[in-house]
This record gives sequence, structure tokens and C-alpha cells, in this order.
Amino acid sequence: MERSKRRALSRSARAETAGRSTRTSGISRLAVPACLALAMSAGVAQAQPVSAQDGFAANGAYQWNFELDPYLWLPAASASFAAGRNGQFTGGTTTSVPSVSDLFQTLHGAFMGAAITRYGPFSGEVDIQWVDGAQGKTIGPGPGGNFGHLSLSASYVRVAPGFGYEVWNGALAGLPLTVDARVGFAYFSWSAKATSLFDPVGVSPGGSFVQPWLGFRASLYPAERWRVELAALGQGFGVSGGSWGWGSSLIGTYSVNSWFDVNLGFRALSSTRYDSNAGPLNAGQRSFQFTAYGPLVGVGFRF
Repeated sequence: MERSKRRALSRSARAETAGRSTRTSGISRLAVPACLALAMSAGVAQAQPVSAQDGFAANGAYQWNFELDPYLWLPAASASFAAGRNGQFTGGTTTSVPSVSDLFQTLHGAFMGAAITRYGPFSGEVDIQWVDGAQGKTIGPGPGGNFGHLSLSASYVRVAPGFGYEVWNGALAGLPLTVDARVGFAYFSWSAKATSLFDPVGVSPGGSFVQPWLGFRASLYPAERWRVELAALGQGFGVSGGSWGWGSSLIGTYSVNSWFDVNLGFRALSSTRYDSNAGPLNAGQRSFQFTAYGPLVGVGFRF
């Protein structure tokens, strides 16, 4: 009888221990995602709406601040090129600000985005643009009096990393103002192709080059959660046998909350490259020129 009681007590103890273990295991399984959620929320809480103190903690210490800004830029554009010896292959095009239907008809793919990180007065940035498109139109009449179809395709890539240093953090008319001096380089690659029934082989000029750049960025904060940013740069400085460029932008930013922004503004960009292999007879011949300007809309993520 005593032995039976001991067995019953032992089974009861094991069951209670198993129950505690199960409850502990369940609590542990719940604790892991809960801790992750708390950690993530703590990380998000560290982000703040745009302000003149980006890169600084409340006590003035340096801290990391990041912005990721994908955007849509819809520029009017003009481009021209000369290829081959003495520039015997030339071409060019001019377009207005594209409509939504234009984008669906001509655009094969595109990506545009910028990122900036701050640590105290120091900053690093990169701007990336990739566009690929094609267009066709009817041409003629040809030698036999027939009309043909001309196919035009083009793509370009621009990657422009840079570094900055905050040279001014003060006020303008009582409003917070910061000014950054910036330096970097831009890698530019382009290609084009034109074919038709009259010339099925067509021409396929293209190339790539690198342009160093210098610039500034001035940021005015007219109200809480608002930023108006004016940026400009000059690039090229005669490298690659003679290449020049410039860029400017005016963008307003509103922080919807501590981690999400909305951006709206205007941007212009121009790049020109001269043929570095040109001989004395065609020295200084322009081999590529691209200018684009138009509205920009985008979003930003801060952390």
C-alpha cells in the first residue's frame, strides 16, 4: 500500500515537473519574438524626424543616422552623340517630360535611389540611376518608295558616391540651417542602338567614363518635420580628354513620422564627354552630351 502511494506521488511529481517544463518552454518560445519585437521597436524609436541635429544625439555626441530615398524622376531630356573616326556617326534626341503612357510604351526598366548616412558632421552618400528604354517610329520613303520602321534603344547608368563635412550649423532668419561641403566621383555608362529596314545593322555607339565632382548641400528647416534642401555640384574638371558636368536639385521633405518621409522637388543634371582619342584635326570633338531636368517625387526611410 505504501509502495503504491509512493508510485502515485512520483507520477504526480513528474507530471507537475513536465507541466512546468512545458509552460517554461512555451514562455521561452513567446519570449524570443517578444524580445525581438522590443529590440526592433527600440531601434525604430531611435529614428527621428528630419532636423538640423541629424547625426548628433541630444547631448551633442556623434551618432549614426541613415536615410534611404528611392525616387521617381521624370525629366525632359536632350542627348547627342558622335562616334567613329572624325565623328562620322552622329545622332541625338530631345524629349519632353514623359507622361504615364509614355513610360509604359518606352521604358523597359529603371531604378533611381539615393542613400545618405551621417555621423556627427561627417556624411557619406550615393546616388544611383539606371534607365533602359526603346522607341520605334515610321520613316521613309526609302529607295524603293517604301516606308520602314526605325527602332531606337538606349540605356544609361550613373553611380555617384561621395563624402561630406558639415561646415555650418546655425540659423538663417531664425530658422535652422546646415551647409555641407561635398566631394566624390560619378561613374557614367551609356549605350544606344538604331536600326531600320533600310539599315538592319544600324549603329551602336556607347561608352563609359568617370567624373570627379565637388559640391555643397544646404538644408533649411522652416518648421518641425520639414526640410528644404538645395544641392549643387560641378563635375569633370577636364578629365578623360575633356569631360564636364553639373547637377542641381531643390527638394522639400516632410517627415510623416520618425522613420518615414515624403520628398518632392525638382532636379537637373548634365554630363558632357569629349573624345579623348581625337587627333589634331578633330581635337575637342564632343562624343556624348546628356542634359535632363524635371520634377522628382520619392519617399524616405530613416533609421
